[in-house]
Amino acid sequence: MNIYHLLRLASGKMPPRLKLLGLWAMLVSGRRMTGIFVDPVMACNLRCRMCYFSDPQKRAALKGMMTQEQIDSMGKALFHRAAKLQIGCGAEPTLFPGLKALVEQGAKAGIPYISLTTNGKAIAQGKVNLADLVEAGLSELTLSLHGTCREVYENLMEGASFDDLMTLTDIIADVKSRYPQFTVRVNFTVNSLNVDDLRNDRFWTIWKEGGAPDIVQLRPVQNMGDTSWNDFDLQPLKDKYDDTIGAVVEECKRRNIICLAPSLKQLDMVDDVQDGVSSIINDITYCYVDSSSCYHADFTSDDSFESYHRRCRTATRLFAKLFLPLKNTKRHASKKLNYQVTK
Repeated sequence: MNIYHLLRLASGKMPPRLKLLGLWAMLVSGRRMTGIFVDPVMACNLRCRMCYFSDPQKRAALKGMMTQEQIDSMGKALFHRAAKLQIGCGAEPTLFPGLKALVEQGAKAGIPYISLTTNGKAIAQGKVNLADLVEAGLSELTLSLHGTCREVYENLMEGASFDDLMTLTDIIADVKSRYPQFTVRVNFTVNSLNVDDLRNDRFWTIWKEGGAPDIVQLRPVQNMGDTSWNDFDLQPLKDKYDDTIGAVVEECKRRNIICLAPSLKQLDMVDDVQDGVSSIINDITYCYVDSSSCYHADFTSDDSFESYHRRCRTATRLFAKLFLPLKNTKRHASKKLNYQVTK
């Protein structure tokens, strides 16, 4: 777990007003408190069936690449308050030619945890050097992986090659042997087609010695709209839970691997009631950036994190809320799913 996630998990266990007080204290004291989630380029080299890049109309509408000027502006305004830099959110960041420079810029600014989310194709094909990124300051690679046998992997991740995946796991094992602190996370979205890839040892056989993931995240499939995948029935996942998702959870425990996975009951939890403070925390600490947007709609190119929150009187409003009734809100699971964290 990185510092940003630890902050979020810790706040989740606190009483609402104590969360609010902690958020206020971090804001006014200049502490690192944000997670910056950046899509430097809105493109992808795959057409994964559960992703909106599989829809031709949606794909045509997703355009744009950040300029160096935009990256410099983002860095100057936000990096000094970032606890985490997440590169790649809704697109494929290895297609961005300035990827290594972006990692270096984040590391130079002192961001303690820098993560890259990727399908790994460009790394496997030698177009991006993973070791160079780790040397530049990359802390974690999050691999989008939706199958562990050739037929399922290439079916769900159109344009991907299972041979490339095997090459990638070789590369990961080598990099982990050279950089012991480097972390690998797997994001596996479970559906009716790939659920059996979690049976027995099928999830584990693709990993080379020393290259197994440090964190495994299992997500039940959701209807995100505008995708070529149209089976969102969770009953197959429920029927096979103990032998698939549950089995991976237990094996992760045995291997001392962190696992984020829903319990059987949580598979049906698409909405979760939370105190209103949690939405305030998300509003302040979650910062999304791409070529057309940065943080909030009213955040300008002349703003810094501090000037923006001074203008919005955020600290004053947060402190005032300590003495006001706190309302509950609904959060939608497409952004924040319900998980149990085990190790």
